[in-house]
Amino acid sequence: MNRYLALPIAIAAFCAPQAQASVVLGKPVTTTVNPTATATVVLSSVLNADTIGQTFVPTQSYLTSMAFRFGSTTRTTTGTVTLALYAGAIAQNAALPASALFSQQYALTGLPFRGVGDFTTLFTGQLAVTANTAYTVVLSGTSNVALAFDHSEGYKPGYLLQTKLNDPTCRSTPGACDASFRFTTATPVPEPASWAVMLGGFVLAGGAIRYRRRRTTVAFG
Repeated sequence: MNRYLALPIAIAAFCAPQAQASVVLGKPVTTTVNPTATATVVLSSVLNADTIGQTFVPTQSYLTSMAFRFGSTTRTTTGTVTLALYAGAIAQNAALPASALFSQQYALTGLPFRGVGDFTTLFTGQLAVTANTAYTVVLSGTSNVALAFDHSEGYKPGYLLQTKLNDPTCRSTPGACDASFRFTTATPVPEPASWAVMLGGFVLAGGAIRYRRRRTTVAFG
């Protein structure tokens, strides 16, 4: 390889990975389901042990937030809820996978008695996912915490995960009900430094090629 061309290519190859060390996300896209739901289902208790959750399909490669709406079955306005995220769409009555992609407990406050509160954001961050692939979020909590759900707005890519819900529509038509939830996704965008490094490498490479052509001579023997 020509020595004038080798140097800029080496510089670009060395610098570009360093510029991509951190992930910069573009404008997030928010998906909201059943924003005005009023029905609730208890997350977990001795009397109503169940696996409650929601399957959903992210449309971009990073999950940046998840929010749900909760209420309380008692006059206690506080509680805890644990969110666990699993790969794939978990079927009704199926066992949970052995390990979760993400799991964390959150404290809830201001829970309305026999009502539904505003959206509570449980997860915020940058979790890499596979776009257009199903995932399942499972929620469990203290015995007074209830999750809002409805069947007035059909979220076709997903469904409410439950096995003991008394709602006749949910029981007669699997996949007819969805939790009241929203999530945001985003796609990484190149950092300005990355573009500068790559463009600089191309400019240097082009200059080297042009310089080489100018030095070429033709001799007739």
